Amino acid sequence: MSRTARLHRWNDPRLTSTPVIAGLPALLTLLVAGIGLGGRQLWRDEHASWWAARLSYPDLIELLRSRDVVFAPYYGGLHLWTAVFGESAPALRLPSLLWMAAAAALVALLGRRLYGAPTGLTAGLLFALLPIVSRYAAEARPYAQVIALTTASSLLLLRALERPSRLRWVAYALAVAATGLSHLVALTVLVAHAVPVLRETRRLPHREVLRRAAPWAAATGAGLVVVAPMAYLGSRQSGQISWIDEPTWAGVLKLPANLAGGVAVAAVLLVLALIGVTAGRWPALLLGAWVLTGPLLALATFDQFQLFFFRYLLYTVPAWVLLAAAGTLRVARAVGGGRAPARAAAVAVVLITVAVLGLPRQQMFRSDLVEDEHGFRDAGAFVAAQAAPGDGIVFDGYRHLRRAIAYELRDADPRPVDVLLAQPAQERGSYAAAECRKPAECLGDVRRVWLVTTQGGTDPLRRVDGARGTALRDRFVVARVAQFHRIRVVELVASR
Repeated sequence: MSRTARLHRWNDPRLTSTPVIAGLPALLTLLVAGIGLGGRQLWRDEHASWWAARLSYPDLIELLRSRDVVFAPYYGGLHLWTAVFGESAPALRLPSLLWMAAAAALVALLGRRLYGAPTGLTAGLLFALLPIVSRYAAEARPYAQVIALTTASSLLLLRALERPSRLRWVAYALAVAATGLSHLVALTVLVAHAVPVLRETRRLPHREVLRRAAPWAAATGAGLVVVAPMAYLGSRQSGQISWIDEPTWAGVLKLPANLAGGVAVAAVLLVLALIGVTAGRWPALLLGAWVLTGPLLALATFDQFQLFFFRYLLYTVPAWVLLAAAGTLRVARAVGGGRAPARAAAVAVVLITVAVLGLPRQQMFRSDLVEDEHGFRDAGAFVAAQAAPGDGIVFDGYRHLRRAIAYELRDADPRPVDVLLAQPAQERGSYAAAECRKPAECLGDVRRVWLVTTQGGTDPLRRVDGARGTALRDRFVVARVAQFHRIRVVELVASR
């Protein structure tokens, strides 16, 4: 077979068509990330998503007045989703899985536009195999959505620059708005978007530059106008992320591993990405700005905004992957030369290597220890199996415990009564409920109480402090203690 024929096979239209380029990465993402979608329990942030999504819209608006307004579009959409598909762990996470599959397809299409079909397909498949993709495809939070929309906005920009039309610029403006409404930090990708605009106008007279750049500026401005109200309201709630620690050099150096989902996978991506920088000047500038602007800006403004946190920077993963895919094809060409099978084999070796190196993290991300949370699901299942009509339940220790167990007991029948609950969280416009100030009175005549606690020690009842502890000790004795991961369920029965 001649060299021309071999190259033709490498670029066979059947292998470079949009359904193949976009479809294979999307399907691989659904397969890999969908394994064990509901296997691990929900953790703290996902409990917040569930709680917000189950609120009525008036109650949700009241919550957003003081909390999480930047997640308003996500919570509103999840409210509609759960009304149809329910509140199980797989149902809550399925939107993220679908968004991540869409992101894989978009990464592949963007790679095709920047480098060509082989690089695009490689990028999409590489993206699907990353442990971090599986992690956040199985997360009831908006990060998968952010990744997909950031990639979509970049692709739509290139399409609009290639063949300008009013419809394409409107689509780009909508993508910019959707990206910002999904997560404000992702708007730093607009710095990268200036790169292809600069390329299009770099050799034009000044008047022509303004004419050619005006649609981009107008579309970007329109998108930002849509986002501006939420950005303003979000800035007034910045105290919510005050828990993020000031970054250290060690933390900065860990960022690639956190974004890839493991040290070994990150090392491979970094090496390939550095090689990929040599694959094309303008794509490298676009992707380099995408990769670096957000983290550098978050570092520089940390004292004001506290935004240097790897989850907030997940939208940079597609750029890393695209550079790595370009590097993979450079290596494949060096190894295989004009032999299409040898080049395909080299690409396959890289993909298999990433899959194998990522396997331990893939397994870990599907376990309940991924966030080292307490054993909420086991504790909830125990209470649901043992509870009888008229039982009460009390919480102590971990401040998010009431919401976590409420999720686990959402379908329990009978469900123990939260005897110390004075005002539900939704009535307070908060995630946290208010407890009874006179516990002895609120306990009423309940004869058995399930104390769910994260406190240690040999006597769990003794560790409950304040008036709540005094009331429980005066009325109840410990009948049995069930131990789960970092959490205990104590059966208390009336002593008289």
